[in-house]
This record gives sequence, C-alpha cells and structure tokens, in this order.
Amino acid sequence: MKNPLKLSRLPRTLLVGAALLAVSLGASASDAGQQAITIYSGQHESIAQALADKFEQDTGIHVNLRTGKDGALANQIIEEGKRSPADVFLTEEPGPIGDLSRRGLLVKVPDSTLKKTDPRFVPSDHGWLPWAARSRVMFYNPKLISEDELPDSILDLTKPKWKGRFAYAPSGAFRSTTAYLINEIGKKKTLAWLKGLRKNGINEHTNGKVRDSVEAGQHAFGISNHYYWYFLARDKGKANVTSRVHYLNNHDAGALMLASGAGVLKSSSHRQAAMKFLDWLVSPQGGQQVVANASPQFPVSDDVKSKYGLPPLSQLTFPEFDQAELNNVDEASDLLKQAGII
Repeated sequence: MKNPLKLSRLPRTLLVGAALLAVSLGASASDAGQQAITIYSGQHESIAQALADKFEQDTGIHVNLRTGKDGALANQIIEEGKRSPADVFLTEEPGPIGDLSRRGLLVKVPDSTLKKTDPRFVPSDHGWLPWAARSRVMFYNPKLISEDELPDSILDLTKPKWKGRFAYAPSGAFRSTTAYLINEIGKKKTLAWLKGLRKNGINEHTNGKVRDSVEAGQHAFGISNHYYWYFLARDKGKANVTSRVHYLNNHDAGALMLASGAGVLKSSSHRQAAMKFLDWLVSPQGGQQVVANASPQFPVSDDVKSKYGLPPLSQLTFPEFDQAELNNVDEASDLLKQAGII
C-alpha cells in the first residue's frame, strides 16, 4: 500500500503559493459582503479623507482613496483608459475634470443629483458635479494698505503704482483664472497681462506663502484663494491674525468662484455605488456637512452653513460663467510658460 502524500514532500514554493491563495480566497470571502469604490482625489487630503470616512460610516460602502494633484491624476486616468481602477474622480479645480468630460470619459450626472447643488456652478455638459466652491480673493495687511485702497480688478495689477507691492502664486486656481481670461479677453491680452504681472508682482510660488508673507508684512497684499486665510485664523485665532481677507465682490476675474468637481468614470465597474457617492456628496445631511466642518470651502447647498464664518454665497457677487469652459487648462499652462511665470 502506498504511503499517503505528505505535505513535507511538496516543493516549498508550492506550499507558499497555496498558503497565499488560501489567504487571498479568505480575504475575498470576508470582503464579499462589503461594497467598495476607488476615488482618485486631487483635493486637499484632509477633506478627501474626511469625506471618505463619513461616506463609509453613512452607507457602509468602503472607499479606497488615492490622493495626488488634479492634473497628474487626470493624466493617469487618461493613460489607464478602460483599465483604470478609479470609480470616481474628485478634484479641487474645474479644469482637469472638465477635460475628462470633454474626452467622453465621464458618465453624465443625473438631474436629480444636479438639482441639489448651486445651479450657477453646474457645467453645461452635465458631465460632473460641483460639490464645493472656492473664491479668488486678496489678502491684505492693514498696516501697509487699507481695504479701500485695494485695486478693483486684478487686470490693474500691471499698472506702475502696484510694482513690488503684491504677491501671487501660479497655483491651480491661478491657472483656472488664466483659462478664464483666455476665454474672456483672448490669448494675446492674457499673455500681456501675465507678463505685466510677472514684472510687477512677487511670485511666492504657493498660496500658503502668499498668505504668510502678507501676514508678516513682506507685501501689502496678495491674490490667492479665500480658505488659506481661514485656515490661518483657525490655527492662530482670528484676534491674533494681522492680515485680512478681501472679496472683490464684483464681476472681475479676481472675484472668480471656482467649483470643485466630482465625476464617475465610464470605465467604473461599481457605477451604482459611485453614483451614490455623488448624490451623498451634495446632500445637506451628508457630504455638505463635511465641507462645512472639515474645511473652509463654500458648501454648495443653501441649507448648510460653514462653521468658519464664511459669507453666504447669496451675499457675494462674482462672475457667472460655464465652468465647463475651463477645460482649457493646458492652453493656460502654455501661456504661463510663455510669460515666464512657471
């Protein structure tokens, strides 16, 4: 009678492979009852993680979160094509997600979901969902300049009187502003403005440095995104902050309100759960609460107020335009390079 096969006689590699297979099968079985989606996020990691955690808590759907920069993640999605593991693309800027929509890579957002957000930010192609907003503003140091002395238009920053007095940074929002100006006044005039801005202003490279340099009195004022100042006020206490934030409150490019976007990829194999995330994202009881409490960005639901004391969107004046038109960020980047800003 032949001896039964002994495990000790099996090749070691086969034993290891069998063990790994058993672990894999066991993990698959244990996870089978839980839905999951993968989100590529170009947003600030803190708010992206807060959204992922709260969504999983509210729905039981697990979120695999991959963070990076808007443009880099958009390019990765394009390169991955139908093989992309991403179900949702979450962005800080409207341009990169608008580019994916233009390329036909996103599923149209249902009207029932779009109705929950501010209609002023909804792109005309309905390819993505506006879920938060950021305003372009001026930070100023009242020890160096009074609020009523600030220019009414960022186009005036090329005038000799402002030389050496202000800071800027070629951030994503600055690119969006450039894209907006290309659409409004044309490439030639936009390039001339950029060259004048470079000549007159100080490039601090990041919005945080624009804020901090104005706070320290190194510059009279700077152009940036509103929420950087509110982060500073939160961390230091408003009474301990010297600088102030100024909303232009007009139809100038310096008052742009830029929407953050979310879209579901056509290649997603979890489309129903991904769409559920989008709907939750603009729910007053869901994602909008996270926007209001985790970051000083503007909620897009009328029923939700920011805990950071932001003025209601209804009380601010800003240019109203089709956010889908800002999908020309590559063209804007080329102009910034020509101007020597990046």
